[in-house]
Amino acid sequence: MALGMGDTKLRILETWRSRSSCAGSLAESVVISKVAVHRHLEDLEREGLVRARLEKNEGRGRPKQVYQAVDEQAPYARMCAEVLTHLKELFGAGLVLEVLTKRNNRLLEELTTHMEGLTLEQKVFRLAEFLVEQGYQASFYFEKGAWYLEQASCPKMALSMEHSEFCQAEQQMYQKLL
Repeated sequence: MALGMGDTKLRILETWRSRSSCAGSLAESVVISKVAVHRHLEDLEREGLVRARLEKNEGRGRPKQVYQAVDEQAPYARMCAEVLTHLKELFGAGLVLEVLTKRNNRLLEELTTHMEGLTLEQKVFRLAEFLVEQGYQASFYFEKGAWYLEQASCPKMALSMEHSEFCQAEQQMYQKLL
């Protein structure tokens, strides 16, 4: 189990991060019943992680409800980028990396407690679950004797375009963790 969310809910959110979907097609892609999908949808809507909208059918019939992952972070990302830019101007780029490293060290402590005694494969799996909870589309695979972690839909993409320290600090955290 991930840090706080079940596997099925994580798979549902992963599907929605890449596209909007109705409950029926989601049930097919996640391979669970439509009733089970609706139960998960109610939980995810209550938590503010997905939003539903009515979409007119092509042709006749009632409109269908289409669900999409909620991205409420855009205004905060702009504000955060501005603050980081001002910090760089006032105190230098080193401070931004130091702040992000400190944040990631706190996350590292939390993750380490959930990974004690695990094999490398289990650690990579647990890290991928954690990243999905953080808004990434994360997956991993084993090839030619090495584990690879893939990330997509980075929730910090807008920030990291202006402040590469996000990626630097994150990579350092992964190296320490694994």
